[in-house]
Parts: sequence; structure tokens; C-alpha cells
Amino acid sequence: MLERIKFMKVNKNKRFEYTPRFYDERKERLQKMKEAYNDDGNPEDLQRRERMRDNMKTSWGLESAHTRQSRAANIRLVIILAALLLGSYFILDYVEIFTAEVTNIEPTK
Repeated sequence: MLERIKFMKVNKNKRFEYTPRFYDERKERLQKMKEAYNDDGNPEDLQRRERMRDNMKTSWGLESAHTRQSRAANIRLVIILAALLLGSYFILDYVEIFTAEVTNIEPTK
């Protein structure tokens, strides 16, 4: 009888102490900012310069990204408008030719 109970018993899954590690640039940058602003209010000159350098680097990066995106959007808009104008010109020109042929119908002799 005991053999039957052992046979029906289900084993539990083994658990491992595994913590995945990955690099999160945003989290590291935020941690640096927290550390920089949580100082005692009297930061050293090097820390202040590093903080200023980081701030300038991020602001310049944002400005250049915005400039690139707006330039690309403007170029895309000009191309779309040119395509629409050319398309409408050819369609209206074709309609004009077709109507001229239809209205100039002469009876055949």
C-alpha cells in the first residue's frame, strides 16, 4: 500500500536562485542624477562640472534629434505635395483631352 502512495506522489519543481542581469542606461543615468542631487548641498568642483557636462550633453542631443525629425517631416511634406500636384495636373490634362475629343464629334459621311 505504501508503494502505491509513493508512485502517485508528484514531485515539486526545483527553484533556483537566479537573478537576471542586464544593463539599463536610463536607470543608470537616473541613479547618477539622484546621487548628484542628494549631496549635502556643497558639491565639489569636479562633481559640479560633470553634472553640467551631462546636462549639456542631454540637452544638445534632444535639440539635434528634434531638428532632424522636423527637417525629415518637411522634406516628406514637400515630396507628397509635389506628387499630388503632378498627379492632379496629369489627371486634369487627360480629362481635358478626353472632353475635347468627345465634344468635337462630327458625323461621318
